[in-house]
Amino acid sequence: MDKEYSVSKGDELFEAMEEERKRRKKKIVRTAIIIAVVAAIIMAVGVSVLRKRVQNRFDFTMFQVQSAQVTRGTISTVVSGSGTLSAVDVEEISVPKGVEVEEVVIKAGKEVKEGDLLVKVNMTSVSSTLSSVQAEIDEIDKAISKTEGDTVSSSVKAGVSGRIKKIFAEKGDRVADVMAEKGALALISLDGYMAVDIKADKLSVGDSVKVKRSDGSKIDGTVETVSGKNVTVLVTDNGPKYNEKVTVLGSDGKEIDSGKLYIHNPLSVTGIAGNVSAVKASLNTKVSASTVVFSLTDTEYSADYESLLRERKEKEEDIVSLLKIRQKGAVTAPFDGLISAVTYTESSALSGKEVSLLNIYPGKSMSVTIGVDETDILSLEVGQEADITVSSVSEDAFTGKVTEINKTAETYGGMTQYSATITFDKAEGMLSGMSADADIKIEGVENALIIPADALKQTSSSSYVYTQYDEKTKEYGGRTEVEAGISNNKFAEIKSGLNEGDTVYYTESNSGGMFGGMFGGNFDSDRGGNKSDFGGGRGESMPQIPEGVDISSFGG
Repeated sequence: MDKEYSVSKGDELFEAMEEERKRRKKKIVRTAIIIAVVAAIIMAVGVSVLRKRVQNRFDFTMFQVQSAQVTRGTISTVVSGSGTLSAVDVEEISVPKGVEVEEVVIKAGKEVKEGDLLVKVNMTSVSSTLSSVQAEIDEIDKAISKTEGDTVSSSVKAGVSGRIKKIFAEKGDRVADVMAEKGALALISLDGYMAVDIKADKLSVGDSVKVKRSDGSKIDGTVETVSGKNVTVLVTDNGPKYNEKVTVLGSDGKEIDSGKLYIHNPLSVTGIAGNVSAVKASLNTKVSASTVVFSLTDTEYSADYESLLRERKEKEEDIVSLLKIRQKGAVTAPFDGLISAVTYTESSALSGKEVSLLNIYPGKSMSVTIGVDETDILSLEVGQEADITVSSVSEDAFTGKVTEINKTAETYGGMTQYSATITFDKAEGMLSGMSADADIKIEGVENALIIPADALKQTSSSSYVYTQYDEKTKEYGGRTEVEAGISNNKFAEIKSGLNEGDTVYYTESNSGGMFGGMFGGNFDSDRGGNKSDFGGGRGESMPQIPEGVDISSFGG
């Protein structure tokens, strides 16, 4: 009995210990939960108190609410870029071959005045070279007298049989200008067909179709080729116009697709010189190889004659240069300027060619070349105005013009870029190699209603502004739908929805402060900073928070 009792007591003791262990575990879990809840409450209260203290103390001046009146002015979009300054109109000073250089007495970086001594030369060699150049001119004159009767023909013939479908040149046009712009003086159809390319699903080679012209008339067409959905249809060239828009109809009379007519087998009528005095052929007429299409006047001389004239002109320039050197006893500065480089070397003097001495910069113009993205390059044209800022010289912008556009692509890190060169007047203090920023104006509107760009809010379907702001509640109001036009980094055009003199309220996208650093610096609040549009839809790095999302519980 004692043994049984002992075992029973042991079981009871074990059960009691197990019960105590479970009780302690539950207590620990309850304690952990309570601590977590208390911590969460303290954090939420702390964040709330901190928010209120920040709001009370700073009154959200970090998100300074601005107001602006709707005004009229000129607004333009720009293509921007940076580069370094380069000197423009640098002139190379050289002497004809045969002139012996004794000493270059000037160094690069020195400023000179017109007439200042630059290079000493052997005067005997100057006289000898003068005689040689004059003898060369005499020989050129003899060659010119033999070729001066050789001129370009005074008429342009068709050269083949066909039909005239396009005439580019008109009476009074320069042949060279038309050729440079259009690539031809006229176009001839050789095989009797015009063609149009369309998209279609159920056409086969040889199918007959109807083609509706721009005047509403219909003509017969035939399917020439089919490649997938790409279909080429031929029509007669007798009547239809070059580049005329036509519509191809199916056998059921329904429209299939539209396109512009082109010459199926074209030939370009070309010329090289002269002015068009008369257009002898008419559109849509048949011509033969001997048909005169254009009559010309002021035709130029042959290529040999022109080459001889250019060579003689170069020798004339050499004569003038040598005479000036002999008169002044040395090579002198032709104008006031800066010696940008000394290029003379003893080896260059032995080359048997014209000898380069130095480069002189007149100091009147400078240029900057900027990289242009592939999405912008087609918007640029030579002659467009640009604002250039050289921060090391002045905060004010200088005005220049686009003088060159390079459409040869270069790739950097997978990105394709082109370039544009802007030329402008040199200001005091500007030096080659200085950094410059340029804004090229590519589109502009005068007398437009404009507001600060930060005041315009945009969603995927609409644009709007706020025309009211309550200082007490820190709430925006008067949300007004508007139609926006062009915009740049500073201003936005309003086409409708606002009137001149109306007031709009907004926060600047560059507002700094604590939250500005966290969210990219654009915190445009609907209620004192509680509802926000981040990024504003104008290229900032943060995505736009959908309208209506309340972030007032952020952080608690």
